[in-house]
Amino acid sequence: MGSVVTSGSGHSSDPRAVRTRARLAGAFTAITARDPGVPVTVSAIVAEAGLNRSSFYAHFDTTGALAVYVLEQALRDLPEQDLAVRLSDTASGEQASRLVLGNIVDQVERQRTELVAVFGSADGGAALARFGQQLADNISYYFERIGFAPMRPPAELATAAVFLGHGLAAAVAAWLAEPRPREELIADLVALVPAWVHAPGPR
Repeated sequence: MGSVVTSGSGHSSDPRAVRTRARLAGAFTAITARDPGVPVTVSAIVAEAGLNRSSFYAHFDTTGALAVYVLEQALRDLPEQDLAVRLSDTASGEQASRLVLGNIVDQVERQRTELVAVFGSADGGAALARFGQQLADNISYYFERIGFAPMRPPAELATAAVFLGHGLAAAVAAWLAEPRPREELIADLVALVPAWVHAPGPR
């Protein structure tokens, strides 16, 4: 499928480039929502976005690269959503974990066709590492904001974030390759999260 590395943080921060990537990502999301399970083509994406193929290839080398980018962008919103639930006291820590894990699984499911192709490609290892690092960064942000530092040594928090982020990415990628019921997967994931992660710390 070609390299997926171009979907990373090395993208230009020029406002025009940011807007173009947003249009391509929005087009990809619209197409996958409208036609779930149908492979997304570059032609369909640029037609939806009102752009040309050269605009696409200036930012992404494959539709798989765009799929990973869309996944990363979606995951960046999850820490704040998770914190809002936990800090509102409307759900237990475990319920909040179940909610955020469900959101991750659902986002991946919406991009199933393209992500299966990405993770199964020659560059799948790099894509999976990027997915895991995004999750690890989200978890580190959660640890920082929720106030675990007074209770847990920094090294433990850093190790836990990497372990949970990359482990979750690998588990979800395996689920894409060999699907099983969503609720069963989420229940297993929640059970594997250490109990202290579910419980909010002082803030």
